[in-house]
Amino acid sequence: MSPIDIQLRLAAILAAEESPAVDWPTIDRLCDELDRKLAASREEMPEIVVHFLCDSDIRARDASYGDAQRDAIRTYLATGDYFDGVALPWWGCLALMALVGGLVVWAVV
Repeated sequence: MSPIDIQLRLAAILAAEESPAVDWPTIDRLCDELDRKLAASREEMPEIVVHFLCDSDIRARDASYGDAQRDAIRTYLATGDYFDGVALPWWGCLALMALVGGLVVWAVV
């Protein structure tokens, strides 16, 4: 599948989820179809896309989870950017380095 095809199908799923009368069985079918095509093509997909396609049942039950996933997919579609990890601020890295350094000094002494 071409990247444009993938983007168009993801956009169609988003539009279906954001319609006034959400038809979750149709959304499940659209997600399953795209998931099978991607699996058959063996293309590497960002984790957010994989989770989005597999989690339609969770989005149907949990509005906040659905909002977060749809926001991430919108960002991916608009920019091509995605983030699959947990953001660690610079001061978190500094604190971790200080902790490891302290443990090393403590172990040596």
